Amino acid sequence: MSVAVRWLAAATLVAACQHNINTPFPSGLEPLEADMASCPTDMTTEMISITSTDSDYIRVYGCGYVQLAPAVVWPATHSPDPNVAICSTTSHTVDIDNQPQYEYSFLVHYEVDNVLTVTWDDQWRMGLIEGTEDAPTLGMIKHQKTDGSSFITLSEGTIQVLATDDPDVTELDFVEHLNAVEASTTDVIEGVTHNYNSLVAVSHGNPVPACP
Repeated sequence: MSVAVRWLAAATLVAACQHNINTPFPSGLEPLEADMASCPTDMTTEMISITSTDSDYIRVYGCGYVQLAPAVVWPATHSPDPNVAICSTTSHTVDIDNQPQYEYSFLVHYEVDNVLTVTWDDQWRMGLIEGTEDAPTLGMIKHQKTDGSSFITLSEGTIQVLATDDPDVTELDFVEHLNAVEASTTDVIEGVTHNYNSLVAVSHGNPVPACP
């Protein structure tokens, strides 16, 4: 029995999305908070709507659509390629399936060389929360800094992969938190936007787009 099936057997889950975080989630895959971004009104366009705040630390929220069924998008998200932060780092290495208790996981070791060399580890986990592998309705992706430079005191985020009323359209909801020396809200917005564009591209069988 898959990890996802065991989770589904363990609890009665109700329909939910990032805007409603009352669904029971397994340990390590809990939402950070509700997504504050309003989804685009046009579900037929692949674009992301983003909002942000930095009252205590940087918080960025996003919602966008992919013109593909969740059964296509969900497995496409399992590659590190569309998720690693290639636009804001110098280099990285990836350790695949380092946390086998999750449906899919990988650990990214980042390095940034800019006057000083800064390194840190970012743990990614993924799991199907609702639906089946053939018909997923809610998948959770979560990442967080686990070790490394004190220049980054907080780095974490979630992406929810959601079925919509249109069986050929998938919704992606993003929540990203960052507290780091010299980091800006613009940096995080650019990162979330590239993450969304990369997930859309990979879902369609295309390469990860170049950095802006």
